[in-house]
Order: sequence, then C-alpha cells, then structure tokens
Amino acid sequence: RSPFSATARPLTSLRTPKPPFSKMNSATVNMSGRVVVGGNGSVNEDKFSLSVSAPFAGDGSVTLNAKPNYRPSVSSKNGVSHNVDAGNLVGLSEISDYDVTIAKPCELLGQACDVELSMQKCKSGQANAMTISTNHEKLGDVTVSLARKGAKVGGDTASADRASVKVNLPMKDLISNDDVTASVEYDIPSQNATLNLGYTSGDVRLGVKSSFNVKSNAASHKATVNYSGIEGVGVEVDCNQDVAGNLSVTKDKYELRVPFSKDGGVNPDDVQLRMTWSQSL
Repeated sequence: RSPFSATARPLTSLRTPKPPFSKMNSATVNMSGRVVVGGNGSVNEDKFSLSVSAPFAGDGSVTLNAKPNYRPSVSSKNGVSHNVDAGNLVGLSEISDYDVTIAKPCELLGQACDVELSMQKCKSGQANAMTISTNHEKLGDVTVSLARKGAKVGGDTASADRASVKVNLPMKDLISNDDVTASVEYDIPSQNATLNLGYTSGDVRLGVKSSFNVKSNAASHKATVNYSGIEGVGVEVDCNQDVAGNLSVTKDKYELRVPFSKDGGVNPDDVQLRMTWSQSL
C-alpha cells in the first residue's frame, strides 16, 4: 500500500516506543535538612536527607528518601568539640537509612481513593505504613492507617502497631460554619479514641486535642493557639494538661522554640533556634 494513498495510516500516527526508563528524565532530586542552635552552646544538623521522586504507573509517584551517615555538629559546652574532620566526612558517602514511598490514586469498591505505601527504615529495621484516603459524600474525608511500630504516619511516630480510622467531619454541612473543624479517630489495637476540635477567629486559631483510652479510661489533653496577625511571622503556643509545652515563633525558614513547664519554667539550655533548608539538585 502506498504511504500516499487515501487509506494509508498518517505518518504522524506512527509513534516511537519510549525507552523503559524514560520517566526518570522527569524525576526531581532534592536535598534538605535542619540546623539547630541550642541554648547549651551546641550547633548540629539534626535532619539531613536526599530525596528522589519520579512518576510511577501513570498518575502515581515513587519517592526514595536517603539519609547520609553524617551530620555535622559543634559543641562549646565543657570545651569546644566537633565532628567536622576528614575522618567523619567520609560518612557522606554512606547511607544510614532510607525510606521508599509509593503513592497512587485508584478506585476501591467504587470509591475514588489515594493510596500510599511507605516502606520506612529499610536498613535499620523496617517499619512499614499504608494509608488509604477518600472523601465520603456524607462522612467527609476518611483516612485508614495501618502502620508498624516505629513508622511515621501524618508526622507522628507510631509507638505501637496501629490500625486506625480517622474522619474529618464536614462541619460546614452540619452547622453551616466554615470556622469550626472537627475530626474523630479510633485506633483498634490500642483502643485509643481521639477528638480534634479547631476554631478560627480572624488571625487566631484555637485547637484542642483530647485522647481517651477505652480500656484503661486514661485521658490526655492538649491545647494549641496560633496567631498570624504579624505579616510573615507565625506564633504558636501548645500546652498539655500538665501545663507543659512550647512557645514557637517562626519567620520564613527560622523558628525560635522555647519549651516550658509548670514546675521547671524555662530552661535556657533547652531553648533552640532552628533553620530548615532545602536545595533542588
């Protein structure tokens, strides 16, 4: 058949197969960390990681987060000491631990969901976690979390194996108020029930978190106040039922963190100035 005949397939429709690893061309690489200056005279990099993210299985993604086996530190307490020397710098070529996270939207039982599987601490002692998030027409946002002890879920480290369900209640539909938020969560293994309430008024946001153990009847409470009335500056105070907590003042990538307690007041050695940094490679 002539390529110029009326029935011939247009040359523009002939596609060259993509190389199997072509998606790696769209991968992103990022290096990040946090420097902490302590009131006790110490300076250290308490967080340091290298992350590589790439598209996966269509609209999914896969992320490798590696943690080098070196964090620079300097201390002036009881004489100056540091680990900034050639012998310790070799640790930059080693990996102390790494995490792998796969995220993918899908449909489960006719419901659109976001699924995330996180394989954490793959080198030092694996702690896996999986979360399934969806939006239910009547219940609101629903998240199911399954995690092994030591895994991080939503920024919190699981102190024991976890199998929980969290529901962000649609308060706008229930009470016609956008300023109020509420969520309930129940963890089956520990039998802990958690209630989070939030209220925003102008530049002030109030939050209360209460946890209750069904088996032991033990309860804990924490209150948080955020103020954003100063342009570019964030102020937050959190306090638990024992009147212990933190005062934090943030500006761009800097945070001044002042722990306090009812009995001990403020210990200058515990005050920290933190600086988070990030660099795309």
